[in-house]
Amino acid sequence: MQEPKHDKERQIFQVERFTYFTDAVFAICITLLVIDIKLKTFENPTDQILWNELSKMGLRFLGFVISFGIIGHYWSVHHRIFGYVKKNSTTLIWINMAFLFTVVTLPFSASLLGEYSSNTHIRIPYAIYTFNMCMTGFMNWWVWVYVSNPKRQMLTRQISRSRIMLGVYRSLVIPVIFLISLLIFLLSPLVAYCSLLLIPIILHWGMKGLEKKAERDESISSKTGLKNAVLMKEEVKKD
Repeated sequence: MQEPKHDKERQIFQVERFTYFTDAVFAICITLLVIDIKLKTFENPTDQILWNELSKMGLRFLGFVISFGIIGHYWSVHHRIFGYVKKNSTTLIWINMAFLFTVVTLPFSASLLGEYSSNTHIRIPYAIYTFNMCMTGFMNWWVWVYVSNPKRQMLTRQISRSRIMLGVYRSLVIPVIFLISLLIFLLSPLVAYCSLLLIPIILHWGMKGLEKKAERDESISSKTGLKNAVLMKEEVKKD
């Protein structure tokens, strides 16, 4: 692992700079999403005209809600991951930059999808949007796998293998559901959009069993470590 060439005593500060920069990028991206949601200007507007126009924007607004939720989810995941990171490396910096590259392209793909949301027979915008989401999910997976590798000792505490695998599964939920939704889109665009609502359900409730297993394994590991420490102290006293 290549270490950045700066004073190791300032590692915590460097990690904070790292996360502040990432937070700023996320904040800008999540704000850019709403810019394309705007109504046309009418010379003689009426409630009926406005309602008809708003009705046409239904899928666009749904796309905005989905994109907002997913970007917010990825920021939350990044926030939790780097709450345990105690140092960075040049490799991690560039993996994170690649992750942010996929994040900053989300407003474009979301805008493209929104622009042609009423033309459900056009498939390219949704395919590009899906590809973008899958790449973001993959890069999120890469960040987690890199920092959670015990050999790199980048976390403030040791975590169980089940905890690492839980993070892997969480990273893959969004790409898998988007790929499935892309296949559904070929038959029914509206159902494809609605299928994306499974993402928060699976992430929140579908992972409960894996979360409990991770907590149980870490609890057992903690008790074992404490027991071993007590035994070592007793042996030292005997000597």
